[in-house]
Amino acid sequence: MEILKIAALALCAVILINLVKNYKSEFAIPTAIGCSILILYFLIDSLKYGFIYISDFYGRLEYGKSYFPIIIKALAIAYITEFTSQLCKDGGENSIASKVELAGKLMIFIVAIPVFVSIFELIDRLL
Repeated sequence: MEILKIAALALCAVILINLVKNYKSEFAIPTAIGCSILILYFLIDSLKYGFIYISDFYGRLEYGKSYFPIIIKALAIAYITEFTSQLCKDGGENSIASKVELAGKLMIFIVAIPVFVSIFELIDRLL
C-alpha cells in the first residue's frame, strides 16, 4: 500500500509544482526537490523489509558471499545515480544529469572489477 501513498504524493506534487510555476517560477525547483525527498522518505521506510530479507538470504548463502556486497553496492549506485539524474533533469540541467549518469556507470564498473578479475581467473584455470 506504500505505492498508493507515493503515487498520491507524486500527483499532489505535480499539481503543487504547476501552481507554483504560475506564481513564482523560481520556487518550482525547490518544491520538486522537496517532494522528491518526501517520496524518498516513504521508500526508505519500505526498504527496511527488503533489507531484512536480504540479510536473511545472505546468512544462508554458502557460495558467492564475496560477490553479494558487490551486487548490493552496484544496485545502490544505480538507484542513487538515477534519482540524482532525474532531479537534475527536473531542474533543467540535462548536461549535469548526463555527467551524473556517466559517473554512476564508471563507479559501477569500478565496484565490479573484483567480479571481472574472478571471471578471468576462472577462465584462465579452465584453459
